[in-house]
Amino acid sequence: MHKLLEKLSRDHRNLEKILALLTTQLDNFFAGKESNFDLIIELMEYLEAFADQGHHPQENLLYQVARKRIRGHDELFERLARQHLDLAALTRTFRHSLEGVLHEAVMSRAELETQGREYVALQHLHLALEDREVFPLLDAELTQDDWDVITTNMPKHDDPVFESPDQIRFYNLVAYLEREE
Repeated sequence: MHKLLEKLSRDHRNLEKILALLTTQLDNFFAGKESNFDLIIELMEYLEAFADQGHHPQENLLYQVARKRIRGHDELFERLARQHLDLAALTRTFRHSLEGVLHEAVMSRAELETQGREYVALQHLHLALEDREVFPLLDAELTQDDWDVITTNMPKHDDPVFESPDQIRFYNLVAYLEREE
C-alpha cells in the first residue's frame, strides 16, 4: 500500500478511537450516568479541526486525481466528496447542539441522542467505505506519476492529538488518551 494511503488508514484508526470514546461518553450521558461534557465538546472540536479541515481535504485531493485516472467510478468519488461536506455540516450541528445544552439551551434529550447516534453511525459508514472499497481501488489503479502529483500538492495538516498533541486546545482529550495508554 502506498505510504499516503497507510497514513490515511492510520488516521482512520485514530478516528475510530475518537468515535469509540465519543460513543462511550454519549452512552453514559444518555443513560444518566457521569460523563465528561468538556471531553465530549473537545472530541467534536477535534473531529472538526482534524477530520473536516485536515484529513478530508487531503482525501479530496486524492479523489480528484483518481477521478481523472480511474474510469467508471465518478459516482463513487462524487459521493465521497458529498459525504465529506455532509459530515462537516453534521459535526458543526452536533457540536453546536452540545454546546447549547452545556449553556442550558432547550433541546430534548431524545433529539440530542438522535443527532449523536446518527453522526457516529455516518462517520463509521464513511470510514468503512473508504477502507474497504476506495483505498484498495486507489492502491491498485494509481500510478507512481499520480502519487507524485498527489504528494506534491498535498496540503500539510498535522493531527493535533495523535501526531503533534496540542496540550492547550485539546487538554482533556490528550490527557484522557495518555491515561488510557
